[in-house]
Amino acid sequence: MRLPTLNVNWSRDRVYVIRRGVVACCILFCLIGAGVETAAAQRSWPRADTATAAATAAANEPTAVTRKQVPDSGKQGGSRKTQNTQNGDDKAAQSVDWKGPTGKQPDLSQYSDLSVEVSLAKQRVYVKSGGQTIYTMIASTGVDDATPHGSYTIDTRGEHFYNAEEGMGADYWVQFYGSYLFHSVPTGEAFGDYLPEEGAKLGQPASHGCVRLAVADAQWFYDQVPDGTLVTIA
Repeated sequence: MRLPTLNVNWSRDRVYVIRRGVVACCILFCLIGAGVETAAAQRSWPRADTATAAATAAANEPTAVTRKQVPDSGKQGGSRKTQNTQNGDDKAAQSVDWKGPTGKQPDLSQYSDLSVEVSLAKQRVYVKSGGQTIYTMIASTGVDDATPHGSYTIDTRGEHFYNAEEGMGADYWVQFYGSYLFHSVPTGEAFGDYLPEEGAKLGQPASHGCVRLAVADAQWFYDQVPDGTLVTIA
């Protein structure tokens, strides 16, 4: 009974040895394969000095984008000049106070022999007493010399008008000849609805022929300058 048992144990030992041998062979083959792949990969890697040289060459190579970013010196100077001119124009427009008075407004009831002179060249209106200027106002006359030249007299007046065809109106208008008026900077349809973009033009020709004044000056002119006052435009 014992001999068969010994034979069985011996058979099991043989199987165990064979299995260990198979596992060892598999591990060996895996290690050999990994070594071959590593060697192949190393052969494909670039050398450190070669990679550095390639990177340096790429960095030094100018591209189309880089060249476009460097403007021609003449064009660059022109652009700066244009920008500076535009900035100067914007500052000049912003410096005009088209809402407030040009200066200290006198009480015209204390003066006699009043007259008004409009300078087209200087874009100014001078209120005078006995030929002496007592108040100066910044103004805007007609584009392309549209304001009539000559001597006229102050006639009718009103607080507001609106021209639907032009899409603009004005406050504190004072007539001096036909449809030509002294008035505030332009408004929209409603009284006091001033247009800032038009107000910024004060001090340069901008109207269809009327004489524009700052809001406070237009109101003062409307309240203070009497009918029949002589107006000279030149």
